[in-house]
Parts: sequence; structure tokens; C-alpha cells
Amino acid sequence: MRISTSWSQQVGVNAMLDQQSKLSELQMQLSAQKKILKPSDDPAGAARIIDLNQGIKQTEQYQSNINTASQRLSLEDGVLQDAVDAIQRVKELGIQGLNDTNSQSDRAAIATELDGLSQHLLGLANTKNANGEYLFSGFKSNTQPFNQIAGGGYNYAGDLNQRAIQIGTDRQISDGDAGVTIFGTPTGALSAAGSNTNVFEAIDKLAADLRNNTPNASSLDDISSSLDKILTAQSSVGVRLNALDRQDGLNSDSVLELKTVLSQTEDLDFADAVSKFNLQTISLQAAQQAFSRVEKLSLFNYL
Repeated sequence: MRISTSWSQQVGVNAMLDQQSKLSELQMQLSAQKKILKPSDDPAGAARIIDLNQGIKQTEQYQSNINTASQRLSLEDGVLQDAVDAIQRVKELGIQGLNDTNSQSDRAAIATELDGLSQHLLGLANTKNANGEYLFSGFKSNTQPFNQIAGGGYNYAGDLNQRAIQIGTDRQISDGDAGVTIFGTPTGALSAAGSNTNVFEAIDKLAADLRNNTPNASSLDDISSSLDKILTAQSSVGVRLNALDRQDGLNSDSVLELKTVLSQTEDLDFADAVSKFNLQTISLQAAQQAFSRVEKLSLFNYL
């Protein structure tokens, strides 16, 4: 069997190209500090990397949702605390106004302060967040929830919905409350007689009675009921804030674990790669030297 000179040279070239290809791949791995540069390097590992990155991005989105919900609920908690303080002052003034030692002018002065507290509460009920959205309008976040109508009384322009935010793979939480569940449903009547479930109308009824020098203890009962309703809502907000804190911790742990597994899957063992790079460099140099010597072999050198 004859071996042609061109064939032996081609074998040598192929050997060098193979060594150069391996060396180039190691160079790219060292540059990227990744051991999987393309799916064909490790199909199973590449698929796992995609899944891990998707899991990290999804969990980080949950964290972003938690931050948004926490900001809204923290603002709501502060608003409700201000409302509690205002209604407690209303109760104090109501008790004071029921005292028989008060004159009509005294009661009129108390009624004036009650008017101010009613407007303060109305402002709290119409609070906006940093994005300009109303806290207590339900899904109608761009619509002012409570309005004082001409001739007295109030109406509610929001809806009863609560926006649910995904904070975990199988966990959602509402980031707000409908205004009527907190401040009561208004009837639209000025100082409506009987039981007033809306706090603004209850305060206005108390103020009107005091101004007419005909205080009625039933108004205080309505206001106490309104206070209980707001305290219940505030308690619910506190529960949700605690749930957000716990879920935030779980998500942070999950992201850390996913990133650890991702690092183990795709990150390059730098010391091992450098060692392989050095060995590959030596192999390439050996192939080049062997090709150079073989190329010079010829029968003409011995004739």
C-alpha cells in the first residue's frame, strides 16, 4: 500500500486543526467563564440552565410584586390609622356634646369641629398612591371613590373588587380594599335618620343634631360601628403585610438556591480549565512540530 505525500500532509493538517479547535473552545470558555457555550456542549445541562433562569426571573417578578403590594398596603395602613385617630376624636366630641351641661352654642362649636373631621376623613378615603391611583376605588383606581353630592350626602363611584397580586407560585394576595367595606355604603341622604352605616353620614348626622341642640346617642352607636369596621380592615391589612414579609423571605431563599444550582451547572472551573488549556497548547505545539518534521521527509533527501 502506497501512502502519498499529500495524504500524510492532510493527516497532519487535520490533527493541527483538531487541536486548534479544542484550544479555541477552551479560550471561549475561559473568556465567558462558562462551561456550556452552546446546547450541543451538554444538551441536558443547557435545558436545565434555561429552566433555572426562567425560575429565577419568575421569582424575582414575585419579589417585585411583593414590593408593590407592600407599598400600597403600608400606605393603606397609615391612612386607616389616621382614620381611627379621627373617629376616636369624633367619639370624644360626641360624648362631650351629649353632656347636658353644654349650651346650644357649645354644641354648635362641637358640630363645627365634627364638620372638619368629616372632611378630613373624606380626604383620607380619597387618598391616592404614588402612581396617582385611588386606594379605595377597587378596579376603578382612576376614579375618586367618595364624593359629597349637592344638598348633602355622599356617593361611592368605585366598585367592590380587590386586585389580587401573584406573590408566589401558588400564592396571591389582595393589595387593597373597596372603600365601602371600610367607610360604609353611603345612602346619599343628608343626615339620614336611623342607622347610618357610612361614617361620613353618621358624623354629619351627629353634627346636625348637635347644631339643632338635639343630640342623639344613636349617632354615637353608628360611629362606634364605623370605628369597628375600620379597625377590622386595619387588622386585615396587618395580616397581609405579615404574609408579604414571610413570602419575601421564602422567595429570597428560593432565588438563592436557584442561583447556586445555576452556578454549579454553567460556571466554569477556572483552575481546571486553565490546566486543560495549557495541556491543549502543548498538544498543538507537538502536532505542529510533528507536521514540520514529517513534511521534510522525502526520498529525494537520500538520493
